[in-house]
Amino acid sequence: MGRQNRPNNLNEDRGESRTITFNNTLNYAKTINDKHDISVLVGTEFIDNYDSSIGASRMRFDITDKTFRYIDYGGTETDLWNGGSASEWALFSFFGSGTYVYDSKYMVTANFRADASSRFSENNRWGYFPSVSAGWKISDENFLKDVSWLSNLKLRAGWGRLGNQEIDNYAFLTLISQTDGKVVVKRYGNDDLKWETSESSNFGIDFGFFDNKLSISTDYFVKRTTDILLPVGLPSIVGDVSPTIVNAGEVLNKGFEFTLNYRNSDNEFKYGINANFGTLINSVERLQTREVGQSLNSFFGYKMVGIYQNQAEINSYLSGTPNPTAKPGDIKFADLNNDGIINSVDRTFTGDAIPDLTYGLSLSAKYKRFDFSCLFQGVEGVDKYNDARKIVDYDTRPFNYTTNILGAWDGEGSSNTIPRVTFEDNGSSKESSIYVEDASYFRLKNAEIGYTLNGMMGVQDIRLYISGQNLFTVTNYTGLDPESTDTVDKGTYPSSSSVLFGVNVKF
Repeated sequence: MGRQNRPNNLNEDRGESRTITFNNTLNYAKTINDKHDISVLVGTEFIDNYDSSIGASRMRFDITDKTFRYIDYGGTETDLWNGGSASEWALFSFFGSGTYVYDSKYMVTANFRADASSRFSENNRWGYFPSVSAGWKISDENFLKDVSWLSNLKLRAGWGRLGNQEIDNYAFLTLISQTDGKVVVKRYGNDDLKWETSESSNFGIDFGFFDNKLSISTDYFVKRTTDILLPVGLPSIVGDVSPTIVNAGEVLNKGFEFTLNYRNSDNEFKYGINANFGTLINSVERLQTREVGQSLNSFFGYKMVGIYQNQAEINSYLSGTPNPTAKPGDIKFADLNNDGIINSVDRTFTGDAIPDLTYGLSLSAKYKRFDFSCLFQGVEGVDKYNDARKIVDYDTRPFNYTTNILGAWDGEGSSNTIPRVTFEDNGSSKESSIYVEDASYFRLKNAEIGYTLNGMMGVQDIRLYISGQNLFTVTNYTGLDPESTDTVDKGTYPSSSSVLFGVNVKF
């Protein structure tokens, strides 16, 4: 019996997207007695978006010539399909901002927004978002005028709220469908749905020394996000329905940021140093299906504690499990409630994808015709779920492995870290701490050395240079790239290392 080819077919799709934005602003600015600077801005904004699409498809065209490549010339009966949809959303806003500066030393700015979004019901359509910031340039005060080594000293503080409406259109409505005369609910709506709000406070201080050759900035911030918009599934007893969007949680972020700059251009050898680091603590204060106090992007699963070495160990450890299926050489997971059974209640938090510390260091120098620059960066205290290891180290299918498998368990006492090689499930199919790795790294992101030649024949100058990207990385992470932004690494293509030679010609 020969192979039956799929029948020919024609698909035709068309879409339309339209966004109208209408802004109105009024500005006022005035300086009084060279001491008082006042500026005010008020305005409105209206955004209207409309998207629509239509499509059709037919199969089994008797004539495939392009003259007959239209939907009507295809088969009928069960060979046709068509559909179309449309959606729209709108946002209307009032906003205002006012700034007052006295004698270039005292600064206050206040802002206010009122936004109405069609993505919420009429009862909760409006969101109100104020903010205020203030600064004091202490270095301009009379009592510091004679401190010659202090170029700048400024205190800063701010507080404000921002809103988020990024959910699907009509998410607050209940969706129903009709099939064979039966009306069923496809998704339950939420008339109480409202704006997600982030409230931030920050405090900072800026220093400048020796005509601002050395500058230092420090900031402390606290950001609390409430009424987080999240899809939450309903119990199966309700029926086969899509998740409902609810204001499901509260998350707290706080941290410290530090920046240092030094520039020395007084001599023939000129150089500059820029260093920065930042810390971040992320904590879930309230969230459905998530334990409070943990990071929002933390990993949850079983914790590996070793490898079963013999059947006696299995029988003793899994004493509450009738006829345990585990075999010597399988992965041994922590029994957190000590009931002799490994099940979902033994899962725990196994890692945190948010780094404790991020840092960077850039250096630049110039001597006569030579110039040099480089950038180092890194993170500390961050975990990544190396899902690719399931295939390259622990897969129970007949795939190639890495050389790590040479250390796999092959008898009692042979290994307590790598399970037996088998086509059966040895515990590696579970989401567990096996795949959670420390993804901290230190990397030379780029470096460049150049030399500039004298101009000639109408050319101002010629610069020769050699540069490199991602020249080396120090890390214990076994995946392809610790810098990848994916918290679950499925083998993301790594950042490439490269060396370039170039010439810049300036006319």
